[in-house]
Amino acid sequence: MAEVCEGSSIVDSSCKEALKLEKKKSTCPGIIYLSRIPPYMKPLKVRQIFSEYGDVGRIFLQPEDTRAQQKRRKHGGNKKVMFTEGWVEFLNKKIAKRIARCLNTTRIGEKKRSFYYDDLWNIKYLPKFQWMHLTEKLAYEQAVREQQMRTEISQARKENQFFLSSVERSKALKRIEDRKRKKGEEFDLSAVKRVYKQSKVISDGDDTAGPSSCLPDDLLLKALPS
Repeated sequence: MAEVCEGSSIVDSSCKEALKLEKKKSTCPGIIYLSRIPPYMKPLKVRQIFSEYGDVGRIFLQPEDTRAQQKRRKHGGNKKVMFTEGWVEFLNKKIAKRIARCLNTTRIGEKKRSFYYDDLWNIKYLPKFQWMHLTEKLAYEQAVREQQMRTEISQARKENQFFLSSVERSKALKRIEDRKRKKGEEFDLSAVKRVYKQSKVISDGDDTAGPSSCLPDDLLLKALPS
C-alpha cells in the first residue's frame, strides 16, 4: 500500500475512499430556522453573516403582512420591507447544528456601532427537515390566504347588497308615504312592515307547563316509585 508523504500527490485507495465518504457526508444539507429577523435585515445580509461559518445554500425570509406594512407607512413609519421569520440551508448539516447550538441567544452585531448590536439570534436546527417541506408549507399558507380573501370578499359583497336593498326599500316606502299624503290618506308604516308571530313563553313557575300535566293521573301514579 502506498504511503502518503508531505507534499506528495500520491494517495492510496483507502484515503480516496475516506475522502469520498467525508465529501458525501458534507454534502448532506441542514436547515436552521430563524424565529425572528431583525428590523430591515435583508436576505443578502443574512447570507453574508452565515457565510462566515460555512457554505450557505438557499435562504428564504418571510415578508411581513401587507396590512401591517401599510399600517406602519400610514402612521409615518419606515417604508422599507421587513421580514418576520426565515429559513437558512447549509450544505453541511453538522455546521447547521453547530451554528444553532453556538449562536442561539447571542448578539448579532459584534461592535457597538453595528445596527444590530442589541438584537439577538433566535435559531433552531430542524432535524429531518427538507427544503421541499418549506415549499409545501408556503403553498399551503398561500392557499389559506387566498381562501380567506375570497371569504372576506364574499362577505363584503353580501353586506353591500343588503345595504343597497335596504336603501331601495327605504326609498320605496318614502315614495308611498308621499303619495298617501298628497291624497290626504294616512300612511301606516306598521302595515308595510313584516310581522312575525312569536311563540308564547312559558315560565318555570307555570303549573300548566311540563310533560307531567299532559299525562293522566293513573299513568302518573304508575310512574311514581312505590
